[in-house]
Amino acid sequence: MSRKPMDQPAPHRSTWRSAIAVLGVLAAFGGSLVCAVPAAAATPTPNPVVAISPTDTPAQILEKAATLTPSRRQLAWQREELTGFVHFGPNTFTGAEWGSGNENPNVFNPTNLDTDQWMATFKDAGFKKLIFTAKHHDGMLMFQSAYSSHGVSSSAWMNGQGDVFKSFADSARKYGIKVGVYLSPADGHEFETRTTTGTYGNGSTPKATRIPSVGGNGTVFNFTADDYNRYYMNTLYELLTKYGSISEVWLDGANPWAGQVTQNYNFADWVKMIRTLQPDAAIFQDQGPDARWVGNEEGLTKRASEWSTLPYNTDYAGKSADPATAADTMLNVPDGNSDLNLGNDAQLTRQSNGSSAWRLLRWQPAECDGRLQAPNWFWHPGTTPVSLGTLQNMYYGSVGKNCQLLLNVAPDNTGRMPADAVARMHEFGQWIKTLHAANSAAGATAGNDTGTTNTNGNNPANVLDTDDATAWQPTGTTGSLVLDLGSPKTFNTVDLQENIQVGQRVRSFAVDTRNGTSWQQAGSSTTIGHRHLLKLSNKVTTSKVRLRITGSRALPPAISTFALHLDGTGANLALGKPATQSSTLDTTRSTADRAVDGNTNGNYFAGSVTHTTDKPLDTNPWWQVDLGSSQYVSSIKLWNRTDCCSGRLHDFYVFTSDTPFTSTDPHVTKTQADVRNTYQTTTVGDTLTLPVGQSARYIRVQLVGSDRPLSLAEVQVLG
Repeated sequence: MSRKPMDQPAPHRSTWRSAIAVLGVLAAFGGSLVCAVPAAAATPTPNPVVAISPTDTPAQILEKAATLTPSRRQLAWQREELTGFVHFGPNTFTGAEWGSGNENPNVFNPTNLDTDQWMATFKDAGFKKLIFTAKHHDGMLMFQSAYSSHGVSSSAWMNGQGDVFKSFADSARKYGIKVGVYLSPADGHEFETRTTTGTYGNGSTPKATRIPSVGGNGTVFNFTADDYNRYYMNTLYELLTKYGSISEVWLDGANPWAGQVTQNYNFADWVKMIRTLQPDAAIFQDQGPDARWVGNEEGLTKRASEWSTLPYNTDYAGKSADPATAADTMLNVPDGNSDLNLGNDAQLTRQSNGSSAWRLLRWQPAECDGRLQAPNWFWHPGTTPVSLGTLQNMYYGSVGKNCQLLLNVAPDNTGRMPADAVARMHEFGQWIKTLHAANSAAGATAGNDTGTTNTNGNNPANVLDTDDATAWQPTGTTGSLVLDLGSPKTFNTVDLQENIQVGQRVRSFAVDTRNGTSWQQAGSSTTIGHRHLLKLSNKVTTSKVRLRITGSRALPPAISTFALHLDGTGANLALGKPATQSSTLDTTRSTADRAVDGNTNGNYFAGSVTHTTDKPLDTNPWWQVDLGSSQYVSSIKLWNRTDCCSGRLHDFYVFTSDTPFTSTDPHVTKTQADVRNTYQTTTVGDTLTLPVGQSARYIRVQLVGSDRPLSLAEVQVLG
């Protein structure tokens, strides 16, 4: 069968069978099919659903899977990569994770709600979208509604006039962050009051329903709905019409009282409303239609291969899946969201009674939900953030494995993000910036390896631009690409992307480095998809790197990005190296070498914190280390004093240089040739990580002013 060049749009489902027939005729007469490839092509038409015929062979099914591509809203969703989640409501004040619905609205009483601070926290970490729990399972509405008295409108907080979601949405737009909303299908208050005024599981008979029941923005829906679905859709309508653009609607199927009452969710009607009122909004639910749950709440995928192309048979109601409506329908994920073989070749080609087991294939990427204050979604007294290492693992296991990371950070009962959460998110963001700060492939030249040719217009150089819609494509399902870096470069992370507007096709790949005379394999893995971050077991230094595509699904792959990074978790180059400072308070306790002894304990009296004199105070006190030789520095991490006085570490420079500093005046030093500087105005928390991405031998930390001494618990210079 001929290979379809990437810059031709995927075939429409209605023409698929005729294309197969033409190929069959050609094969029967010993002929071949030559596809003319245009030199430049328009953006391929999205192809998120493909029908499966009972008579399709395994090979035909795999080729159909290779032509699946995301819808435009799915493509935008995958490009976001980092989304934040904010759980905030009565549970924040009661200590519960799942409220009962019997809570008095007055329990919700934040004394210092600061949604700007929420946005600043996520923005600093590089997040592009935030989702807010406008209602959790307890049922209390965090927005003003005409349809319920169980919400902020009935709370003493702000005299019943408060609207947390409005504040959230306004702050998000102020900070340039997209808005998402979670309106829990479960509702404890409507359940607990079902024998009086409540609607959840009250046994009501569905009847003709106008949404909205009162008012509205001019768009009206006519459904058949029971009391609870009517109530839910009215509140959903309010969220979708009163707060501006919504980029994601997050749903689940939670039904805590399934054993006590029957309450069906009219998902089809909900989706119709969302598609009509917010057509650009992606819809998340365990079963789609736009994004699915990865199968755990650890913020990463546990699958070796993470495919976005899945097979389906039935919808959420158990009816046969229909290719004509599948792009807007919740479908039952085959074998469950946690299945380790989801979307692999064996599952796609499964047969039942000699025919394909599936009715269709659909593009449906995974969302990895994790919690900064695990195991909790809501803040509770004593909760602390997970380690930076845990967040790094989440990033590699979600964004780095063809998923989106959804990270929850919970405000405390004052309405602000806790200081330790803000500090950890800053650390996380600094690490991400460090990871992507320097690309060792920048300025490289790219070429086909011996024995590999590319399809027309899809040249090797395309992997080096910043456009994920251009790509290198070999003419076969395997092929190799070589980067010549020009000079030896050091990296430990390989960043790969497929042009998913053509399809996800790579099954397996390997990365090799040249040691001067031969190639040596540095690492290998499976699927790529939107992005794959391959963390090598060791840092490598080389001037040539080779990508080998060792297997692709049915059609030639399209590689849009091939980048090389250092992730900032390398060796501490400053450990044990000679350190000096402008003065020393106590020569038995606070000498300069205490910041390079490997001990990050911030308690001064534990004996591992530097301290310049305080009587008299130095003018512009400084600390510095000599690494012994110029070395590549990916990042610098400062550990602050923590037992007291941490507020002193503000308004300071971090200088790096390959040559000695010639002045102790920071304003002069920053003008010295070959000196790079970063100026930090705000007060540092426990730690601060600064990206560098350049070589240096000398590192200096210097305060500006003569009003405070300089104290440092540790300075890590990471290679």
